[in-house]
Amino acid sequence: MSIVNIKPWDSKPRTMLRFIKPGDIFVFKLNDEYFGFGRILTKVSLGHVAEIFDSILTSPTVTPELLSSVSRLGTPVVLDTYSLFDKRLEGDWQIVAHDSEFCMDDTDNVYFVYGHPNSWIRVDVFGNKESMADLEAALLPKYSPRGDGEVKEMFEKAI
Repeated sequence: MSIVNIKPWDSKPRTMLRFIKPGDIFVFKLNDEYFGFGRILTKVSLGHVAEIFDSILTSPTVTPELLSSVSRLGTPVVLDTYSLFDKRLEGDWQIVAHDSEFCMDDTDNVYFVYGHPNSWIRVDVFGNKESMADLEAALLPKYSPRGDGEVKEMFEKAI
C-alpha cells in the first residue's frame, strides 16, 4: 500500500466531485471526539461506492500501518459524494490521502439491488446490471446513496 498526497484535516474547504477517485482515503466526524474513515472503491451513477472501515479514530490522521490493519465494517455502501464532499451539505467529510496502489477488481462480488417485485435489477460496483429473482433481491443492499446519518448508524454499537 502506497499512500500519497496525505493532507491535514481541514486543509481544503471541499473536494469537487470530479476530483474524487478510487483509492481516495476519507475521514468523517462521528461526533466531537471520534472519527470514522474509509476508502473510495469505484464511481457509479449515484455517487461512489466506498468501504467503511471498522476502526474508530480519536484524531483524523490515517497512516499506511493503520490501513493495513483494518477491516470493512459491513458491506460497501454507495455514498452521496456530491452532498458529502463537494457541497458539504451534511456532516464533516474530507479526503485526507490517496492509495496510489489501490485497484478494485471484480473478485469482490459486491452487488446492490433496485427495482420492484418481479422486476429486480442487480448492479455491481462497475455499473453492470442484470435481472434477478425476488428471493435473491431480498438479500442485497439497496442501490441508493447514503448520507452522513446513514453511515454513522453503522457505528452506533461501536461508540
